[in-house]
Amino acid sequence: MFELLSALYSYFLSPLLTILVFVLFAYVIMGWLFVFGVVNQYNPTARQIYGMLESVIEPMARPIRQFVPPLGQLDLSIIILFLIIQFLNGWLLPQFILLFR
Repeated sequence: MFELLSALYSYFLSPLLTILVFVLFAYVIMGWLFVFGVVNQYNPTARQIYGMLESVIEPMARPIRQFVPPLGQLDLSIIILFLIIQFLNGWLLPQFILLFR
């Protein structure tokens, strides 16, 4: 059982959570590019990319926003989501797998 969980974590969950962190960074950077006018908001390709990133991130960030309101223009739910993903990937899942050793 330990080998199965370890392989599942190493080859599936950890890379998936790492990809999710990269999607989160792309979402934040794309939002900054729109806000600072580097990328035109009316560009259909940029809007499509941002919409795809938003469809991945927003369902995870929305429940966090119920508990942590934004501070002006700073959305703390994205930072908390990043910390949760890092906590899962770096400590919680490996500790869970070690229970089955």
